[in-house]
Amino acid sequence: MIVIHGENIIQSRNKLMQIINQAKDDNILVERLVAKDLDLPHLESKLQKTDLFGHSRMIVIEELHSLSRSKKLTAMIELLVKSDLEICLWEKRQLTAVMLKKLGKAQLYEFKLANSLFSWLDSLSPNNSTKTQQLKYFQEAIAENDEFMCFAMLVRQVRLLIQASSNGEIKGPYFVINKIRSQARQFSLPQLLKLHQQLYQLDLEIKTSTNHLTLSQSIELIITNL
Repeated sequence: MIVIHGENIIQSRNKLMQIINQAKDDNILVERLVAKDLDLPHLESKLQKTDLFGHSRMIVIEELHSLSRSKKLTAMIELLVKSDLEICLWEKRQLTAVMLKKLGKAQLYEFKLANSLFSWLDSLSPNNSTKTQQLKYFQEAIAENDEFMCFAMLVRQVRLLIQASSNGEIKGPYFVINKIRSQARQFSLPQLLKLHQQLYQLDLEIKTSTNHLTLSQSIELIITNL
């Protein structure tokens, strides 16, 4: 069994595609499944070593651990561990040691987000005196993380700040919630909503290829104009 996990989903997806393409080059039939669409009988029927024509097969299951903890999830994991079929699990989260232990002697690929990314996100502020530092942290984050991951995490951070500024519920460890609420107090709610609109517009430009700057340059401009 192969397990790909971690919050750096861009790198982990690249690894998944690398494994899938290698399997296809080896004439292995690859079938991709989404965990939320599976039930036990369906999974059992998929865990056949070969198809009717004797081809070797690989099953890729995405986001198995996004399912709620239940007897169904436990039974699915037991089926997968006992199977002789080549199985690849892709998770968009970092699995805990307890979760990994249940998967037996799997080949693990973990993709973490670099600390520089969080240093940059935590530094975001409308304070002009910190702009140089914010841009420095951003360059470090870009150097260690994909620019699209930086953009995705910036959008996430702004949404959390909006939630905090509007007294919304924020989930996570206590120290993270406190840090977000402290950072949100540096902004007004209209500032955060304007920033969110700018990010939304940038996302549209990326998807329609109408952005005249690189993504990194666009983010730098947004930081400068905070």
